[in-house]
Amino acid sequence: MKDPRPPLPTSTSMRPALGLLAGLGVTVLVVFLGVTITTLAALRGVDPKSYVAPFWTYPAHLLISFLGAAAGGLTTARITSGRTLFTTLVLALILLMSALAPVLRHKAGAPGQPDWYSLSLALASPIGAMLGGILERRRSRMVTATASS
Repeated sequence: MKDPRPPLPTSTSMRPALGLLAGLGVTVLVVFLGVTITTLAALRGVDPKSYVAPFWTYPAHLLISFLGAAAGGLTTARITSGRTLFTTLVLALILLMSALAPVLRHKAGAPGQPDWYSLSLALASPIGAMLGGILERRRSRMVTATASS
């Protein structure tokens, strides 16, 4: 059976740019909402000026960042379907560099923040973005193969 979707134009660079922006937007939205909710749950009546985050918030924020990056990678790959994973790789590199900046500057973390957190965050975000992009590409190939059978 023939694919009902029209072929994607190859000369435009608008779709990868929009895919990258959408992936960044989804990542920021998921991470912002998740971190805000977990931080408010951890605060629960504590004075914000003397607040020290409990240990459970750091693994939770790491998981939220991973899932947000995976959602961003999935979004980027879906918008740029029919093309290579290059745009998803660019998203992963942007997330890596933004999370790696505090590590390279040896910036001190928040009070109570474990030493492993900054480096783990710098690794989890690009891995999540690439995993989300790869899973979306695999899903779209299966849908295409099923539709053509």
